[in-house]
Amino acid sequence: MKRTSALLGALSAALLLTATLPATAATAAKPPVKAVFGGITSPGNPVLPIGSRLPAGLTESRAAATAAPPTLTKAAEEAAKTEISRPLTPPATAGPHAAFAGPVPHSTPFVTVKWCRENTDTDGSGAMPMDRFNWCAGRDSVIYYVDTEGQVQGNTTFRMTTAGRGDKGSRKTFFTSEFYNFKDSGVVLPAALVRLELSYSTSGYSDTDGSNPACHVVGNSPTTVAAWRSGSTAVFEVNSTKEEGNPATPDRVSRCTVNQQGRSDLNLGWVTLHSTNVRADSAAYLGVAGATIFSDKYAVLWDYTRSDPDVNEVAQHIYDAQTNPGSTFPTKAGKSIPGRIGSGRPLHYAANVVWDVEMYQRRKDNTTAKNNACKALSPSGTPVGKECDEYPFASTMEGAGLGDGNFSVRYVTASDNNTAGQWLATWYKDERVINREGFYPIIGG
Repeated sequence: MKRTSALLGALSAALLLTATLPATAATAAKPPVKAVFGGITSPGNPVLPIGSRLPAGLTESRAAATAAPPTLTKAAEEAAKTEISRPLTPPATAGPHAAFAGPVPHSTPFVTVKWCRENTDTDGSGAMPMDRFNWCAGRDSVIYYVDTEGQVQGNTTFRMTTAGRGDKGSRKTFFTSEFYNFKDSGVVLPAALVRLELSYSTSGYSDTDGSNPACHVVGNSPTTVAAWRSGSTAVFEVNSTKEEGNPATPDRVSRCTVNQQGRSDLNLGWVTLHSTNVRADSAAYLGVAGATIFSDKYAVLWDYTRSDPDVNEVAQHIYDAQTNPGSTFPTKAGKSIPGRIGSGRPLHYAANVVWDVEMYQRRKDNTTAKNNACKALSPSGTPVGKECDEYPFASTMEGAGLGDGNFSVRYVTASDNNTAGQWLATWYKDERVINREGFYPIIGG
Protein backbone atom coordinates (compact mmCIF):
# COMPACT_ATOMS: atom_id res chain seq x y z
CA MET A 1 0.00 0.00 0.00
CA LYS A 2 2.84 2.34 0.88
CA ARG A 3 4.57 1.56 -2.48
CA THR A 4 1.38 2.32 -4.43
CA SER A 5 0.95 5.63 -2.63
CA ALA A 6 4.55 6.56 -3.37
CA LEU A 7 4.17 5.83 -7.12
CA LEU A 8 0.99 7.89 -7.31
CA GLY A 9 2.74 10.74 -5.56
CA ALA A 10 5.67 10.64 -7.98
CA LEU A 11 3.34 10.62 -11.01
CA SER A 12 1.39 13.60 -9.64
CA ALA A 13 4.61 15.50 -9.10
CA ALA A 14 5.75 14.77 -12.67
CA LEU A 15 2.47 15.98 -14.13
CA LEU A 16 2.62 19.13 -12.02
CA LEU A 17 6.19 19.81 -13.18
CA THR A 18 5.19 19.35 -16.83
CA ALA A 19 2.31 21.76 -16.42
CA THR A 20 4.65 24.43 -15.07
CA LEU A 21 7.25 24.13 -17.89
CA PRO A 22 7.20 26.65 -20.77
CA ALA A 23 5.02 25.52 -23.67
CA THR A 24 7.99 25.26 -26.06
CA ALA A 25 9.81 22.83 -23.79
CA ALA A 26 6.74 20.75 -23.06
CA THR A 27 6.07 20.25 -26.78
CA ALA A 28 9.66 19.75 -27.95
CA ALA A 29 8.77 16.71 -30.08
CA LYS A 30 10.12 16.66 -33.67
CA PRO A 31 7.83 18.38 -36.16
CA PRO A 32 5.85 16.09 -38.47
CA VAL A 33 7.79 14.80 -41.48
CA LYS A 34 6.89 13.57 -44.94
CA ALA A 35 8.84 11.41 -47.37
CA VAL A 36 10.33 12.54 -50.67
CA PHE A 37 12.26 10.25 -53.04
CA GLY A 38 15.66 11.76 -53.73
CA GLY A 39 16.47 9.35 -56.57
CA ILE A 40 19.88 7.91 -57.40
CA THR A 41 22.79 8.97 -55.22
CA SER A 42 26.31 9.38 -56.56
CA PRO A 43 29.46 11.41 -55.91
CA GLY A 44 27.79 14.21 -57.83
CA ASN A 45 24.51 13.79 -55.95
CA PRO A 46 25.47 12.73 -52.40
CA VAL A 47 23.02 12.04 -49.60
CA LEU A 48 22.06 15.36 -47.99
CA PRO A 49 23.07 15.58 -44.31
CA ILE A 50 20.44 15.69 -41.61
CA GLY A 51 19.68 19.31 -40.74
CA SER A 52 20.18 20.58 -44.29
CA ARG A 53 17.38 21.81 -46.48
CA LEU A 54 16.17 20.26 -49.69
CA PRO A 55 17.27 22.22 -52.75
CA ALA A 56 14.70 24.79 -53.75
CA GLY A 57 12.08 23.30 -56.00
CA LEU A 58 13.25 19.69 -55.58
CA THR A 59 9.78 18.20 -55.80
CA GLU A 60 8.71 20.64 -58.51
CA SER A 61 11.76 19.92 -60.67
CA ARG A 62 11.20 16.22 -60.25
CA ALA A 63 7.56 16.66 -61.21
CA ALA A 64 8.59 18.36 -64.42
CA ALA A 65 10.44 15.18 -65.42
CA THR A 66 7.31 13.08 -65.32
CA ALA A 67 5.38 11.30 -68.09
CA ALA A 68 7.31 10.11 -71.16
CA PRO A 69 11.08 10.43 -71.64
CA PRO A 70 12.42 12.65 -74.42
CA THR A 71 11.29 11.38 -77.79
CA LEU A 72 13.76 8.87 -79.19
CA THR A 73 15.29 9.75 -82.56
CA LYS A 74 17.42 7.78 -84.96
CA ALA A 75 20.41 10.00 -84.22
CA ALA A 76 19.96 9.56 -80.46
CA GLU A 77 19.66 5.79 -80.83
CA GLU A 78 22.88 5.58 -82.81
CA ALA A 79 24.70 7.95 -80.46
CA ALA A 80 23.79 5.74 -77.49
CA LYS A 81 25.45 2.65 -78.97
CA THR A 82 28.67 1.39 -77.48
CA GLU A 83 30.96 -0.70 -79.63
CA ILE A 84 31.90 -3.68 -77.57
CA SER A 85 30.12 -6.23 -75.41
CA ARG A 86 31.62 -9.68 -75.00
CA PRO A 87 28.88 -12.33 -74.79
CA LEU A 88 28.25 -13.54 -71.26
CA THR A 89 28.21 -17.12 -70.08
CA PRO A 90 25.01 -17.79 -68.15
CA PRO A 91 25.20 -19.10 -64.58
CA ALA A 92 24.66 -22.81 -64.01
CA THR A 93 21.39 -22.07 -62.22
CA ALA A 94 19.95 -20.46 -65.33
CA GLY A 95 19.19 -23.82 -66.91
CA PRO A 96 20.58 -25.37 -70.08
CA HIS A 97 21.99 -22.96 -72.59
CA ALA A 98 21.16 -23.37 -76.24
CA ALA A 99 23.82 -25.08 -78.30
CA PHE A 100 25.33 -22.95 -81.05
CA ALA A 101 27.49 -23.79 -84.02
CA GLY A 102 30.23 -21.36 -83.02
CA PRO A 103 32.74 -21.76 -80.20
CA VAL A 104 31.50 -18.73 -78.22
CA PRO A 105 28.03 -18.82 -76.63
CA HIS A 106 25.90 -16.24 -78.35
CA SER A 107 23.69 -13.87 -76.40
CA THR A 108 20.57 -15.40 -74.93
CA PRO A 109 18.31 -14.06 -72.16
CA PHE A 110 19.32 -15.31 -68.73
CA VAL A 111 20.00 -12.57 -66.18
CA THR A 112 18.08 -12.35 -62.91
CA VAL A 113 18.15 -9.71 -60.17
CA LYS A 114 20.28 -12.12 -58.16
CA TRP A 115 22.78 -12.45 -61.00
CA CYS A 116 22.88 -8.66 -61.51
CA ARG A 117 23.32 -8.04 -57.80
CA GLU A 118 26.17 -10.54 -57.49
CA ASN A 119 27.95 -9.58 -60.72
CA THR A 120 27.45 -5.86 -61.22
CA ASP A 121 26.62 -4.15 -57.93
CA THR A 122 30.25 -3.83 -56.85
CA ASP A 123 31.92 -2.90 -60.13
CA GLY A 124 30.52 0.59 -60.61
CA SER A 125 28.72 -0.37 -63.81
CA GLY A 126 25.54 1.47 -62.85
CA ALA A 127 23.02 0.74 -65.60
CA MET A 128 24.10 -0.91 -68.83
CA PRO A 129 23.37 -3.69 -71.30
CA MET A 130 25.52 -6.72 -70.53
CA ASP A 131 24.95 -7.89 -74.09
CA ARG A 132 22.16 -7.70 -76.68
CA PHE A 133 19.64 -9.61 -74.57
CA ASN A 134 20.63 -8.90 -70.96
CA TRP A 135 20.64 -5.65 -68.99
CA CYS A 136 21.57 -4.85 -65.38
CA ALA A 137 21.28 -1.77 -63.20
CA GLY A 138 22.57 -1.36 -59.65
CA ARG A 139 22.39 2.00 -57.91
CA ASP A 140 22.19 3.48 -54.40
CA SER A 141 19.11 5.59 -53.68
CA VAL A 142 17.61 7.66 -50.88
CA ILE A 143 14.32 8.78 -49.38
CA TYR A 144 14.40 12.00 -47.33
CA TYR A 145 12.09 12.82 -44.44
CA VAL A 146 11.52 16.57 -44.34
CA ASP A 147 9.55 18.77 -41.99
CA THR A 148 7.13 21.53 -42.95
CA GLU A 149 10.09 23.91 -43.29
CA GLY A 150 11.76 21.67 -45.88
CA GLN A 151 14.51 20.66 -43.48
CA VAL A 152 15.86 17.12 -43.65
CA GLN A 153 15.12 15.33 -40.37
CA GLY A 154 16.12 11.84 -41.48
CA ASN A 155 16.67 9.52 -44.44
CA THR A 156 16.41 5.95 -45.60
CA THR A 157 19.12 4.78 -47.98
CA PHE A 158 18.86 1.58 -49.96
CA ARG A 159 20.23 -0.31 -52.94
CA MET A 160 18.16 -0.97 -56.04
CA THR A 161 18.91 -3.63 -58.64
CA THR A 162 17.05 -4.20 -61.89
CA ALA A 163 17.47 -7.08 -64.32
CA GLY A 164 16.27 -6.60 -67.89
CA ARG A 165 15.82 -9.44 -70.38
CA GLY A 166 15.11 -9.36 -74.07
CA ASP A 167 13.36 -12.30 -75.65
CA LYS A 168 13.66 -14.68 -78.57
CA GLY A 169 10.21 -15.62 -79.78
CA SER A 170 8.16 -12.57 -78.74
CA ARG A 171 8.15 -8.79 -78.93
CA LYS A 172 8.48 -8.41 -75.14
CA THR A 173 11.19 -7.07 -72.83
CA PHE A 174 11.05 -7.89 -69.12
CA PHE A 175 12.29 -5.85 -66.14
CA THR A 176 12.43 -7.11 -62.54
CA SER A 177 13.56 -4.87 -59.66
CA GLU A 178 14.32 -5.31 -55.99
CA PHE A 179 15.24 -2.80 -53.27
CA TYR A 180 17.36 -3.96 -50.34
CA ASN A 181 20.03 -2.92 -47.79
CA PHE A 182 17.67 -0.38 -46.19
CA LYS A 183 19.34 1.85 -43.58
CA ASP A 184 17.51 4.47 -41.52
CA SER A 185 19.05 7.61 -40.03
CA GLY A 186 17.46 10.34 -37.91
CA VAL A 187 13.69 10.76 -37.82
CA VAL A 188 11.90 8.34 -40.14
CA LEU A 189 8.33 7.28 -40.67
CA PRO A 190 7.05 3.73 -40.20
CA ALA A 191 7.95 1.74 -43.33
CA ALA A 192 4.33 0.74 -43.87
CA LEU A 193 3.33 4.42 -44.15
CA VAL A 194 5.98 5.50 -46.69
CA ARG A 195 5.11 5.23 -50.35
CA LEU A 196 7.88 3.92 -52.64
CA GLU A 197 6.91 2.68 -56.08
CA LEU A 198 8.28 2.19 -59.58
CA SER A 199 6.81 2.81 -63.00
CA TYR A 200 7.95 2.82 -66.63
CA SER A 201 7.31 5.05 -69.63
CA THR A 202 8.38 4.75 -73.25
CA SER A 203 8.80 6.75 -76.44
CA GLY A 204 9.77 5.68 -79.95
CA TYR A 205 10.23 6.77 -83.54
CA SER A 206 9.28 5.54 -86.98
CA ASP A 207 11.86 4.81 -89.67
CA THR A 208 11.90 3.66 -93.29
CA ASP A 209 11.96 -0.05 -92.43
CA GLY A 210 8.36 -0.44 -91.39
CA SER A 211 8.74 0.76 -87.81
CA ASN A 212 6.01 0.43 -85.24
CA PRO A 213 6.97 3.19 -82.78
CA ALA A 214 4.39 2.31 -80.13
CA CYS A 215 5.58 0.40 -77.06
CA HIS A 216 3.26 -0.49 -74.21
CA VAL A 217 4.00 -1.04 -70.51
CA VAL A 218 2.21 -3.47 -68.21
CA GLY A 219 3.24 -4.56 -64.74
CA ASN A 220 3.08 -3.86 -61.04
CA SER A 221 5.25 -2.52 -58.25
CA PRO A 222 5.27 -2.67 -54.45
CA THR A 223 3.93 0.63 -53.11
CA THR A 224 5.49 0.96 -49.65
CA VAL A 225 8.94 0.71 -48.11
CA ALA A 226 7.60 -2.10 -45.92
CA ALA A 227 6.65 -4.15 -48.98
CA TRP A 228 10.12 -3.73 -50.51
CA ARG A 229 11.77 -4.59 -47.19
CA SER A 230 9.79 -7.82 -47.05
CA GLY A 231 11.34 -8.95 -50.35
CA SER A 232 8.59 -7.99 -52.80
CA THR A 233 9.76 -7.18 -56.33
CA ALA A 234 8.49 -5.01 -59.19
CA VAL A 235 7.84 -6.82 -62.45
CA PHE A 236 7.16 -4.94 -65.69
CA GLU A 237 6.87 -5.90 -69.33
CA VAL A 238 7.45 -3.59 -72.31
CA ASN A 239 5.81 -4.97 -75.44
CA SER A 240 5.10 -3.94 -79.00
CA THR A 241 2.31 -5.42 -81.07
CA LYS A 242 3.22 -6.40 -84.59
CA GLU A 243 1.35 -4.11 -86.96
CA GLU A 244 0.89 -4.48 -90.68
CA GLY A 245 2.38 -1.14 -91.67
CA ASN A 246 4.11 -1.00 -95.04
CA PRO A 247 3.95 -4.46 -96.70
CA ALA A 248 7.21 -3.67 -98.52
CA THR A 249 9.14 -3.64 -95.20
CA PRO A 250 7.98 -6.61 -93.13
CA ASP A 251 10.55 -6.45 -90.32
CA ARG A 252 8.02 -4.41 -88.29
CA VAL A 253 10.62 -2.78 -86.09
CA SER A 254 9.69 -0.92 -82.90
CA ARG A 255 12.37 1.27 -81.35
CA CYS A 256 11.72 2.64 -77.88
CA THR A 257 13.46 4.39 -75.05
CA VAL A 258 12.38 2.80 -71.77
CA ASN A 259 12.45 5.08 -68.74
CA GLN A 260 12.38 3.65 -65.21
CA GLN A 261 10.89 6.06 -62.67
CA GLY A 262 10.22 6.16 -58.94
CA ARG A 263 8.35 8.31 -56.45
CA SER A 264 7.42 8.73 -52.80
CA ASP A 265 4.85 10.80 -50.88
CA LEU A 266 5.99 14.36 -51.64
CA ASN A 267 7.03 13.71 -55.24
CA LEU A 268 4.42 15.33 -57.42
CA GLY A 269 5.82 13.46 -60.40
CA TRP A 270 8.21 10.61 -61.17
CA VAL A 271 11.97 10.70 -60.54
CA THR A 272 13.94 9.33 -63.51
CA LEU A 273 16.19 6.45 -62.41
CA HIS A 274 17.42 4.58 -65.49
CA SER A 275 16.90 4.73 -69.24
CA THR A 276 17.77 2.26 -71.96
CA ASN A 277 16.82 1.65 -75.58
CA VAL A 278 15.09 -1.52 -76.74
CA ARG A 279 14.14 -2.83 -80.17
CA ALA A 280 11.50 -5.33 -81.20
CA ASP A 281 11.26 -6.91 -84.64
CA SER A 282 9.41 -9.58 -86.57
CA ALA A 283 12.10 -10.38 -89.15
CA ALA A 284 11.03 -13.78 -90.49
CA TYR A 285 14.46 -14.47 -92.08
CA LEU A 286 15.98 -14.64 -88.57
CA GLY A 287 14.10 -17.77 -87.68
CA VAL A 288 11.71 -16.99 -84.78
CA ALA A 289 8.44 -15.14 -84.55
CA GLY A 290 9.80 -11.87 -83.22
CA ALA A 291 12.46 -10.89 -80.72
CA THR A 292 13.59 -7.99 -78.55
CA ILE A 293 17.11 -6.72 -77.84
CA PHE A 294 18.79 -3.87 -75.99
CA SER A 295 19.90 -1.71 -78.88
CA ASP A 296 22.52 0.27 -76.93
CA LYS A 297 25.04 -2.45 -77.83
CA TYR A 298 26.37 -3.25 -81.27
CA ALA A 299 26.23 -6.89 -82.20
CA VAL A 300 29.76 -8.33 -81.97
CA LEU A 301 30.97 -11.42 -83.83
CA TRP A 302 33.47 -13.16 -81.54
CA ASP A 303 33.29 -16.60 -83.13
CA TYR A 304 36.48 -16.55 -85.21
CA THR A 305 39.90 -17.01 -83.61
CA ARG A 306 43.26 -17.53 -85.28
CA SER A 307 43.99 -20.45 -82.96
CA ASP A 308 40.86 -22.43 -83.92
CA PRO A 309 41.76 -25.06 -86.56
CA ASP A 310 38.18 -25.03 -87.86
CA VAL A 311 38.28 -21.37 -88.98
CA ASN A 312 41.84 -20.16 -88.39
CA GLU A 313 42.52 -19.30 -92.05
CA VAL A 314 39.40 -17.16 -92.38
CA ALA A 315 40.16 -15.57 -89.00
CA GLN A 316 43.69 -14.68 -90.11
CA HIS A 317 42.35 -13.23 -93.35
CA ILE A 318 39.93 -10.95 -91.50
CA TYR A 319 42.60 -9.97 -88.98
CA ASP A 320 45.02 -8.99 -91.74
CA ALA A 321 42.34 -7.07 -93.62
CA GLN A 322 41.45 -5.10 -90.49
CA THR A 323 44.96 -4.44 -89.20
CA ASN A 324 47.12 -4.34 -92.34
CA PRO A 325 44.85 -3.72 -95.34
CA GLY A 326 47.80 -2.69 -97.53
CA SER A 327 49.04 -6.29 -97.45
CA THR A 328 45.83 -7.69 -98.93
CA PHE A 329 44.65 -8.30 -102.49
CA PRO A 330 43.61 -6.48 -104.61
CA THR A 331 46.17 -3.76 -104.09
CA LYS A 332 45.04 -0.18 -103.69
CA ALA A 333 46.81 2.95 -102.51
CA GLY A 334 45.42 4.10 -99.15
CA LYS A 335 43.31 1.00 -98.77
CA SER A 336 41.08 1.15 -95.67
CA ILE A 337 38.84 -1.81 -94.89
CA PRO A 338 35.95 -1.23 -92.43
CA GLY A 339 34.73 -3.36 -89.53
CA ARG A 340 37.58 -3.04 -87.03
CA ILE A 341 36.43 -2.30 -83.49
CA GLY A 342 37.29 1.26 -82.51
CA SER A 343 37.23 2.49 -86.09
CA GLY A 344 33.69 3.84 -85.89
CA ARG A 345 33.03 2.02 -89.17
CA PRO A 346 30.85 -1.02 -88.49
CA LEU A 347 29.77 -3.48 -91.15
CA HIS A 348 26.05 -3.59 -91.98
CA TYR A 349 24.06 -6.72 -92.64
CA ALA A 350 22.57 -6.98 -96.13
CA ALA A 351 19.81 -9.55 -95.63
CA ASN A 352 18.99 -11.80 -98.58
CA VAL A 353 15.42 -10.50 -98.94
CA VAL A 354 13.76 -9.55 -102.19
CA TRP A 355 11.73 -6.74 -100.63
CA ASP A 356 14.87 -4.65 -100.04
CA VAL A 357 15.86 -4.26 -103.68
CA GLU A 358 19.06 -2.34 -102.93
CA MET A 359 20.43 -4.92 -100.47
CA TYR A 360 19.32 -7.83 -102.64
CA GLN A 361 21.27 -6.34 -105.53
CA ARG A 362 24.24 -5.49 -103.29
CA ARG A 363 24.71 -9.15 -102.40
CA LYS A 364 24.75 -10.06 -106.10
CA ASP A 365 27.23 -7.27 -106.83
CA ASN A 366 29.42 -8.42 -103.93
CA THR A 367 29.62 -11.92 -105.35
CA THR A 368 30.38 -10.70 -108.88
CA ALA A 369 33.13 -8.32 -107.72
CA LYS A 370 34.60 -10.95 -105.41
CA ASN A 371 34.72 -13.58 -108.19
CA ASN A 372 36.44 -11.16 -110.55
CA ALA A 373 39.04 -10.37 -107.89
CA CYS A 374 39.58 -14.07 -107.18
CA LYS A 375 40.24 -14.75 -110.87
CA ALA A 376 42.80 -11.97 -110.90
CA LEU A 377 44.43 -13.43 -107.77
CA SER A 378 44.72 -16.91 -109.35
CA PRO A 379 44.44 -16.67 -113.16
CA SER A 380 45.12 -20.39 -113.52
CA GLY A 381 42.02 -21.28 -111.52
CA THR A 382 41.09 -22.21 -107.99
CA PRO A 383 43.83 -24.17 -106.19
CA VAL A 384 42.91 -27.73 -105.24
CA GLY A 385 41.04 -27.95 -101.92
CA LYS A 386 40.72 -24.19 -101.68
CA GLU A 387 37.93 -21.61 -101.90
CA CYS A 388 38.13 -17.87 -102.33
CA ASP A 389 37.21 -16.02 -99.14
CA GLU A 390 36.26 -12.34 -99.05
CA TYR A 391 36.14 -9.65 -96.39
CA PRO A 392 33.99 -7.66 -95.78
CA PHE A 393 31.51 -10.51 -96.04
CA ALA A 394 29.34 -10.89 -99.12
CA SER A 395 26.36 -10.48 -96.75
CA THR A 396 27.26 -6.88 -95.90
CA MET A 397 26.64 -3.48 -97.43
CA GLU A 398 30.42 -2.90 -97.38
CA GLY A 399 31.28 -5.95 -99.52
CA ALA A 400 33.30 -5.91 -102.73
CA GLY A 401 30.29 -4.81 -104.75
CA LEU A 402 30.34 -1.40 -103.05
CA GLY A 403 32.95 -0.53 -105.65
CA ASP A 404 35.41 1.45 -103.54
CA GLY A 405 38.14 -1.19 -103.60
CA ASN A 406 38.25 -1.46 -99.79
CA PHE A 407 37.97 -5.23 -99.57
CA SER A 408 40.19 -8.31 -99.62
CA VAL A 409 40.11 -11.78 -101.18
CA ARG A 410 42.24 -14.78 -100.25
CA TYR A 411 42.24 -18.51 -101.00
CA VAL A 412 41.68 -20.60 -97.88
CA THR A 413 40.97 -24.25 -97.18
CA ALA A 414 37.46 -25.12 -98.41
CA SER A 415 36.36 -26.70 -95.13
CA ASP A 416 37.60 -23.66 -93.23
CA ASN A 417 35.64 -21.33 -95.49
CA ASN A 418 32.45 -23.43 -95.31
CA THR A 419 32.55 -23.67 -91.52
CA ALA A 420 33.10 -19.93 -91.16
CA GLY A 421 30.16 -19.25 -93.48
CA GLN A 422 27.88 -21.54 -91.49
CA TRP A 423 28.88 -19.92 -88.22
CA LEU A 424 28.23 -16.46 -89.62
CA ALA A 425 24.74 -17.41 -90.83
CA THR A 426 23.96 -18.88 -87.40
CA TRP A 427 25.35 -15.83 -85.64
CA TYR A 428 23.13 -13.40 -87.56
CA LYS A 429 20.10 -15.31 -86.30
CA ASP A 430 21.28 -15.85 -82.74
CA GLU A 431 22.28 -12.20 -82.25
CA ARG A 432 19.13 -10.97 -84.02
CA VAL A 433 20.98 -8.83 -86.56
CA ILE A 434 18.33 -7.34 -88.82
CA ASN A 435 18.66 -5.99 -92.34
CA ARG A 436 20.98 -2.93 -92.58
CA GLU A 437 22.02 -3.19 -88.93
CA GLY A 438 25.62 -2.45 -87.95
CA PHE A 439 27.95 -4.93 -86.28
CA TYR A 440 31.66 -5.62 -85.66
CA PRO A 441 33.73 -8.78 -86.18
CA ILE A 442 36.47 -9.11 -83.54
CA ILE A 443 39.15 -11.70 -84.21
CA GLY A 444 40.70 -13.54 -81.27
CA GLY A 445 44.25 -14.78 -81.08
